[in-house]
Amino acid sequence: MIKLDESQDFGNLLSALSSVVTEYSTSIATLMRYTSAPIESEDEVLERAEVMDSMMDMAKHENDIVLVFANAIADRIEEFENNMEMPEISVPERLRGLMDIKNLKQSDFKDIAPQSVISDILNGKREINLNQAKGFAHYFQLPVDKFITP
Repeated sequence: MIKLDESQDFGNLLSALSSVVTEYSTSIATLMRYTSAPIESEDEVLERAEVMDSMMDMAKHENDIVLVFANAIADRIEEFENNMEMPEISVPERLRGLMDIKNLKQSDFKDIAPQSVISDILNGKREINLNQAKGFAHYFQLPVDKFITP
């Protein structure tokens, strides 16, 4: 037998669910697709992310049913992103990009290699040796393999 408090909690749950369905879709099927179907394109990621953000904004507390659906959408987005093939970039491109992001100069790596060696690495005239790879990995707090040419 359901107690009055449990019945009220269940009613609140159904009310919240109804609110979500009404707010974001004309049927429960659309909400279920957002929360369970795999994402097929980057446009769909943006669409679901917008819905997820709106749902998170409307949550009134951390146990709100709306967050259950928002988290399920976040899971689908994460699955899509984990399955994306990232373009391979060369070690010199990676190093140049990291330097640009952090506004670094070749001379900032004097403890790793002389400026002329850094220049040769960036211009593709020289490969990074293991000690240099370890130095860059430590400096940028990245795995060593990010600085080793396969």
